[in-house]
Amino acid sequence: MKKLRTFDIFTAALKDFESKDKVLYSWPKNRIALTHALSQRLWASLQKEGSALNVDMNPHLQKTKKSINPDIAVHNRKGQTALAVVCRNDYLSESEQKGLMELANSCSLAMAVSFFPQKSYMLLYRATPYAIEYFHFDRNTLTVEAVRSKTFETKKDNSEQTYLSL
Repeated sequence: MKKLRTFDIFTAALKDFESKDKVLYSWPKNRIALTHALSQRLWASLQKEGSALNVDMNPHLQKTKKSINPDIAVHNRKGQTALAVVCRNDYLSESEQKGLMELANSCSLAMAVSFFPQKSYMLLYRATPYAIEYFHFDRNTLTVEAVRSKTFETKKDNSEQTYLSL
């Protein structure tokens, strides 16, 4: 599955989610309910495409305790992950964004969604190993708009450092 196609399937699931599950925004402590509903919509979108991939909640894909673990994984259960999604009700912290970028190394597409129950949009994060792209998903028009991109500097190892002669 190509990244662009995976992104399209993800946004189709968001549109379906917004049309059918927005009552969940009013529930107290609703993040798990929202995440579950989104995972169901992702599965339905995959079924429409004839995909045999699985959608699982809270898979333990990351090996270290410091790594961010996705709330939803679209994968073949044999080690190949097409889409990993982190779900929050608010902004991702900078460390979570860096964890999302690390997650991008192990899957075709690493995404995060900030549901923002109190706003008229969701904030989507699409990660690459070196950058985060931000998108607004407008709840009223069911459209996605690119907002900005943020690159994170990578640390140079000692062989790339410049030295002064003393």
